[in-house]
Amino acid sequence: MNEQQQQFAQRLGFAGLVPFLLLALAGLLDVYGATAIQWFIYYSVAIISFLAGVHWGLQMVQPSSATNRRLGWCMVPPILAFAALAASAWLSSLAILAWLAVLHLFWLNYERRHLAEHEWYVAMRGQLTFTVVALHIILLIISF
Repeated sequence: MNEQQQQFAQRLGFAGLVPFLLLALAGLLDVYGATAIQWFIYYSVAIISFLAGVHWGLQMVQPSSATNRRLGWCMVPPILAFAALAASAWLSSLAILAWLAVLHLFWLNYERRHLAEHEWYVAMRGQLTFTVVALHIILLIISF
């Protein structure tokens, strides 16, 4: 990937923070507070699933002896995120927000171990994940 493509990918990545920021702000200001938090949760699950697709695609174009194992790991976070949504009748928004924050951190750790050769991507993902997890924590605090 050339530098221009990397910069475009970074702009898109940071643009993906906009829904997180707007929904967290709406939750913080209590503008449709409960609905904003619920949409924040849905978007968080969507992003976790998107990251699974990124890793799935990487494994398909760069097969290795660990491909089957890594394909399996690609499915774990979105399934766990969906399970949290499915269990929302029994789990509070607090529990779901905390769980999704952990899954975002899991993805970052996974990427740092398996994508170290893509320094620009790992650096960008670190910034994005830090922001997303911080927003999860803010919503957790205001939800108490």
